[in-house]
Amino acid sequence: MTDGVGSDIFGEDYLHFFVPLLDDERSEREVELIWRLLMPAPGARVLDLPCGHGRIANRLAARGLKVTGIDNDQRFLARARADAAALGVTVDYRDGDMRAPPVHGGFDAAINWFSSFGYFDDEGNRRVLRALADALRPGGRLLLDMHDRDALVARIAAAGEPVQVVEMGDDLLVDRARFDPVAGRSHTERIVVRGGRVRRTQFTLRMPSFPELRGWLTDAGFSDARALDERGAPFASGARRLVVLATR
Repeated sequence: MTDGVGSDIFGEDYLHFFVPLLDDERSEREVELIWRLLMPAPGARVLDLPCGHGRIANRLAARGLKVTGIDNDQRFLARARADAAALGVTVDYRDGDMRAPPVHGGFDAAINWFSSFGYFDDEGNRRVLRALADALRPGGRLLLDMHDRDALVARIAAAGEPVQVVEMGDDLLVDRARFDPVAGRSHTERIVVRGGRVRRTQFTLRMPSFPELRGWLTDAGFSDARALDERGAPFASGARRLVVLATR
């Protein structure tokens, strides 16, 4: 999904464990939210960065938008292209680094969806925002969807070390998270039990507060940023996700 983030996190295990959870009902619900917030004109140009295995990009294309999807994982791109062919839609899928995507501006909208932001150091994360701004025409809009930092901190305070378990048949994926309030980063240990083998890996995710993220967006060239929750309502305490709608 992102250069600098190994295939231990986004790769075959991700497809095995998470794609079945991201089913048609959930994906359609998320696309409907994206559609309602962006209000795209017919045939609008939309950039999905990173696009993962294309579950959002293909559905937006099915609604008549001209979609470009960029990712650096060849397995994800192959799955996205195959699903697009099965749906009878056309998406311009490209291999690229989300910090320097192979696009040249003019997009009406861009999305960075499903906790795809924050995997680099602060300069790398800012480069992602600048790349998204550069891809948009003046007045173009960005949707950025991520875990809410305060909700994660509250879960850690309540549970000590929250654990997420995903079962797929006899296979297990276990994520154990902690949060560093000084660095503003979550640190996750991932344990995968699959095919009788156990594998451990770790990853870290920058989780800026909305005021901090709004400052980054302003520095990147966005003129406005609104904080919304997972339903598209004004963000308030208790939301599980933070959806940011920013204007170029």
